[in-house]
Amino acid sequence: MKKSLFFPLFSLLFLVTACGVPGAEHTKVVKDLADCAKQRDETTVQANTCKSQVKKLTAEYDALKRDKESLQKENQGLQGKVGELSSQAEKAEQLEKATQTYQDLQKKLEKEIQDGQVQLTEMKNRLTMTMVDKILFASGSADVSKEGKKVLDKVITILKDITDKRIQVEGHTDNVQIFSSIKTKYPTNWELSAARATQVVRYLQEEGGLDPKLLSATGYSEYQPVASNDTDENKAKNRRIEIVLLPLLQ
Repeated sequence: MKKSLFFPLFSLLFLVTACGVPGAEHTKVVKDLADCAKQRDETTVQANTCKSQVKKLTAEYDALKRDKESLQKENQGLQGKVGELSSQAEKAEQLEKATQTYQDLQKKLEKEIQDGQVQLTEMKNRLTMTMVDKILFASGSADVSKEGKKVLDKVITILKDITDKRIQVEGHTDNVQIFSSIKTKYPTNWELSAARATQVVRYLQEEGGLDPKLLSATGYSEYQPVASNDTDENKAKNRRIEIVLLPLLQ
């Protein structure tokens, strides 16, 4: 660069000398030109330095960007694991509560269970309490009997503290058609099974104080038997009320 600048300076100096420029002015011109050349050289150095710094900063930025992306992916992975662990912890807590409820019901209904009037089953998120119809109702009736109310009162002491489950009451019958005097009130087993389930739900709400938003009543008539209807014993098994604890609807 200095070599290329030398010839223009020399040419200019020659021109100035040839034109008879006084010595003092000549010296000033030469000095100004030298200063300009020096400033140009310094500016070039500064520009190169800036370029080098920009290149370095760009490389550091790219590295930080890659680190940020890596950390974001790692954070997403950790959030996923936290969510999974939270879900597992919630399921474990729900299972623990369900198991505790099962144990409490088993203790409260110990006599009825031993007498074969009540059966408890627990599978996954479903806890089922099955009661033979005679423990709750008189023959051909949908009104809860005095003895039935005593049994339900025991159940209520456990269910009243449950707020994270649906309580579904299901009515079931055998396949014997209704021919007695109650036929005008309950023409088929559909009406009888639904009426019995409804009466139990009403008792749980009105006498037990259970939240009606958690309650439901369903009648299945004779169409979900647990045994074949070929003997009186099996028919008695099919005539039942089931109180089922289920997860809340999402």
